[in-house]
Amino acid sequence: MNKKILTLIISLALLGSSCTDFLGVDEKNPNTASEVPAKLILPAALNSVATIMNTPGNYDFIYLWYGLWSISSGYSQPAQTVQYNFTSSSYTGPFSNYYYAGQNFTEIEKSSTDPKDGAYKAIAMIMKAYLMHNLVDIWGNVPYSEAFKTEEGILKPKYDDQKAIYEDLIVKLDAAIKIIQELPADATEIPASSDIVFGGDVHLWAKFANTVKLRMLVHQSGMTGRDSYIKTAIATTASVGYLGAGEGALSNPGYLNSAGKMNPFYNRYYQPNGSSNADGITYHNAGKDVVEFMKANEDPRMSRFFNATASGKFDGNTLGITDPAPLTAANTSKLGFLLGSKGHMIGTYDKSAPLLTDFESLFIQAEAVSRGFMSGDAKALYNSALTQSCLYMGLTAAQAAAFPAIEKTNVNYDLAPNKINLILMQKWCSLNGIAPVEIWTDYRRSGIPNFLTFSKDPNVKNPTPPVRLLYPQREISVNNDNVVAVGAIDLFKSKIFWQNR
Repeated sequence: MNKKILTLIISLALLGSSCTDFLGVDEKNPNTASEVPAKLILPAALNSVATIMNTPGNYDFIYLWYGLWSISSGYSQPAQTVQYNFTSSSYTGPFSNYYYAGQNFTEIEKSSTDPKDGAYKAIAMIMKAYLMHNLVDIWGNVPYSEAFKTEEGILKPKYDDQKAIYEDLIVKLDAAIKIIQELPADATEIPASSDIVFGGDVHLWAKFANTVKLRMLVHQSGMTGRDSYIKTAIATTASVGYLGAGEGALSNPGYLNSAGKMNPFYNRYYQPNGSSNADGITYHNAGKDVVEFMKANEDPRMSRFFNATASGKFDGNTLGITDPAPLTAANTSKLGFLLGSKGHMIGTYDKSAPLLTDFESLFIQAEAVSRGFMSGDAKALYNSALTQSCLYMGLTAAQAAAFPAIEKTNVNYDLAPNKINLILMQKWCSLNGIAPVEIWTDYRRSGIPNFLTFSKDPNVKNPTPPVRLLYPQREISVNNDNVVAVGAIDLFKSKIFWQNR
């Protein structure tokens, strides 16, 4: 079993590696996984999560379903996606990869029993919570209490109740924050080369944990009778603070302009020599809903999220549309790219991969304040979120500062008739190409944006997109009894517990 775990660690290091000096976990060739120093496991584990979250093929269905992307008219439309006809074989990769990454963090926890190594343990706990809440947000009930226990002989873990998982993750995040707050004076420092997210800054890790916690609590905002729980949970760690401007959780192991070692998002579209991959930038185009939204609001980020057509226009297609005929590829905007510039959606080979950006954190905080869950200035938080998004997309400081003040009801906080709807609409637009699971979660829990045009394919299975994915076929084959115990799953009716619509 130990050899299998070690092999897993090495495999993950190689899966998303870029710099062998800190991803070479096998250098000491230990006999047991516990002998692998946490500082060697950590960068590989963090890199694997960044790869999972930033590989477009894992989540492009979300961008396509929610008006952000379209499939170029030069290609056959993927029937399962445009018809909402997903099966147990659709988009299954992340399920297993989340658990593979979680196993690495479990090994870090096991090897960090000395209080001096508390920072490593806390980071592992935080990242497992990050992984597990994403699993719940996509699949609902999943293995949790018996997961990562193969050494104890549990090869077929039971599926736990999704709401109970969320509540326990909140407890785990609180515990991780406490560990950081109570680190001994002689605590082992984390080398910047090992911590490829925050460079060894444990205070930012505490803020990240608190932001992930706030994200999970805000997800539950539409649930009846949940307000007291949410407010109490937020107040428990309010003094820690949240990720603010310039403090985004961005992972970068030292991406290289070499095959398999580039930023995973960029790697989907480009080769190291700068040429497009086959079916790269010609495949995913702009979605009509977001293009029209940005046009109406004079959004200066338009030319960063998308490229203008040869005629200088920005246009997008609606998923599955056949009548009228979709815009031709030449007349549809491609995903934003400008070789050598990080300030576009595709970016560069060495652009850091986001786990949770500063502007997402600020949008979450703005919503939490607007809902009365915590104190603060919702307008200032919202304006800062929009400003940081503009800066992230490469606009100048002057452009970024000016955008929130324009006289548009879907931009200007003071003019907006519904502040929460405003926050969620701009969050939807800002997270395009950056945080797909959060986009999906926000719509499922709120119904915002409320102007989306869903698939127009004549054979679509439902008027609106699925509310979750089906369990992967591998789980059905290997862990069937526990999958069956969850009960029948319906793509359109088996809602995640926080979805109240």
